[in-house]
This record gives sequence, C-alpha cells and structure tokens, in this order.
Amino acid sequence: MKRIFTVRKGIPVPDGTAVFPFFDGLDKEIGLPWKSQEGFSIAFGKIAPHQASKIHVMPWVTQVTVVLRGLLEAWMKDPDSDSPYALKVVAQEAILTRPGTFLQLINPTDSILQVLYIVSPPFVFEADSKGKVLYNDALVFDEGWEELKRMNWFAPQDHPDRWPTAEARRAALDRMIEKKRQRS
Repeated sequence: MKRIFTVRKGIPVPDGTAVFPFFDGLDKEIGLPWKSQEGFSIAFGKIAPHQASKIHVMPWVTQVTVVLRGLLEAWMKDPDSDSPYALKVVAQEAILTRPGTFLQLINPTDSILQVLYIVSPPFVFEADSKGKVLYNDALVFDEGWEELKRMNWFAPQDHPDRWPTAEARRAALDRMIEKKRQRS
C-alpha cells in the first residue's frame, strides 16, 4: 500500500491524557478499507508536564507503551502481583501492559512526554457527536491506589455493571463498522 499515515487531531480521553490515533483500520477518518487491519492499532500520546493519568484497567487488550521523548513513570498492578509497582521508562524503551493490569501513566518532568501506544486487538473507543463516551476498552477510576486496594482491586464479579463486557465491545465494534460503511 503506497500510503503514509500521519498523526491527526488529538482526542482527550477519560483517563485525563490526549491520544492522537493514526493507524487503525476501524477508524472512519483514517481512510483504510473497513476492517482492513484488525490485528492492532497505533496511537501517539502526549502527557503534559507533571500530569498523571487516572488509574485504568483494560480487560480486553494488550498495550505496548513506547517512550519517544521524555520520562514516563508507569505505575502498574498486574493480575499476578499483590501490589502496585513503578517502572521508570526513558526514550527508546517500552513497557507491556497485559489485559487486566491496572495502569497509571505519570510525567514527572517539566517537558511534554511523547509516547506511542501499540494495542492488540485494536483499542475500541466510541463517542457520540457530542463527545459522550458510548464504549471504552479502558475502565477508568477516580479512586487512588489505596482505595482500589481496599476495594479488592475492583473485581469484575463485584462490579459487573461497570466492566466493559465482550458483548458491549462487540456491539461498539459493529456500530463503528456500520458507520464507516455508510460513509464509504
């Protein structure tokens, strides 16, 4: 395919950061044939100086976060660990976030942090024309680490109404694909 993909306008996402999608076959704006690239999505991210994302967990996707410029402090609690841990990641380094891992991204510096998100399967985020979130592959928390620990890490069986289900994900994908078909 003779095509160069470029970073587009950023989208503020519920975790408090900005994401700039640029390679996702499900994205209606990118110009790829619908569902032509189902294995992964790529987005560029910027985190402002001294900003921290909200803690979030992605039940369905694996994410590689590559630091392009700056210093990332990533707090994570994966399903195999009893407590959160911190990783400091510099340019040309990456972290892997498996499904079910709690994640918080922090920029502890005075400069903008630039990252690349590679997600498989493609991250699904659907909002209506007014910006209301209809579906998000990430469950975003207002609670901090200590409160989440007291809540037994917000187990799906204890809060089934808030976890993004496989059915809700499939329905969002179907709506997005249909909208893309209608515009083609």
